Amino acid sequence: MKRFDRIPDHVLADIYARTDLVDLVERSGVKLVKSGREYMGLCPFHSERTPSFTVRPDKGFVHCFGCGAHKDAIGYYTTIYNVQFIEGVRDLAYQAGVDISEYVGRAEKPASPPKPTIASKQTEQDRTSETDKKRKRGYKIWQAGEGLAGSVGERYLSEKRGINPELFRNNGVHRLHPDLGYWAVPLGQKKPELIWSGPALLSAMRYIDGRFAACHVTWIDLDAPKGRKVIDDPDRDGRKLNTKRVYGDPNKAAMRLSKPAFTMVTGEGLETTYSAMQASGHAGWCSYSLDNLVGDALMDAKGERHPLDGHRRLPSVVPDMSRPGMILPPECREQILLGDGDTKDMHMLRAKLERGARRANQSGIVGRVSMSPPGTDFNSFLMGVA
Repeated sequence: MKRFDRIPDHVLADIYARTDLVDLVERSGVKLVKSGREYMGLCPFHSERTPSFTVRPDKGFVHCFGCGAHKDAIGYYTTIYNVQFIEGVRDLAYQAGVDISEYVGRAEKPASPPKPTIASKQTEQDRTSETDKKRKRGYKIWQAGEGLAGSVGERYLSEKRGINPELFRNNGVHRLHPDLGYWAVPLGQKKPELIWSGPALLSAMRYIDGRFAACHVTWIDLDAPKGRKVIDDPDRDGRKLNTKRVYGDPNKAAMRLSKPAFTMVTGEGLETTYSAMQASGHAGWCSYSLDNLVGDALMDAKGERHPLDGHRRLPSVVPDMSRPGMILPPECREQILLGDGDTKDMHMLRAKLERGARRANQSGIVGRVSMSPPGTDFNSFLMGVA
């Protein structure tokens, strides 16, 4: 039997072309719903309650916006069935009718069908237990924090970000961890390794009923231009690791940067939100991501064609009212959704913010969008005029 170090790209391309990606995913136990060109469902790689897993048969990949999983057909098959690459190629080649005998022997039907491991098949009790574990982990980090007054955390917000200490000094949202470890999983490995440790700003996220939901972490380096630690990815030259993380269950939760008010500014980052609060005098709550700020779109609603790329669609502006993302207090009757004017794809940003404004309006709240000047974010604009 002939063997080579690698299967030619044209053979793999033939397998990909003949593999029905949607059928492959559904046969593994994931229930999908069509939404435009993509299909959505609960991610099989991590436990979740609302769908963030997408299948793009036209692009040939699956992607989860929740855990970041991004795989082609072979990658999906090998991961979900826990088999080696060559086994996955053989199985898919057999299913697709592709002859690979010249390279790894004749593809044959597996003696026994592999069994998938599907995270989204967990029972509701299991999911609740997993969520509680995440919250407890986040709360443990939060408890390890110290007072913010006089710390590098206070200096980060006031000196590096130009935020008036009166806005954050007594709101109970922030603490300082003097030496929090940054862990990451190196390429080709399964277990995380300690990459770096140092001071980190901790920010509490809470559900609308006041329960602790998650701990938002920002690693600090006061010698860096904006005070945020920069960590090089040891696996990829020139790539920087994200030094902001969330530990817990941030869905529907918020960083309560002020008391509730009739008019509130809401942003995806605490620096953006504080800056808008300082400039406008309004109260503010902060999300941890843009998607959680605006909430999910209705699954079968299509977005408009992207004006700069006809092959893509913009995010739908039609909100799914059952999946709201961050929930605002009942005292808020006017929500101002913040958008940074230096965002790479402004069309995508504006579509998502419009969805958030529509959600507010359908909830009986006046929703409107406020953008920082082109080429700036709210914090850089604040620092520039300070």
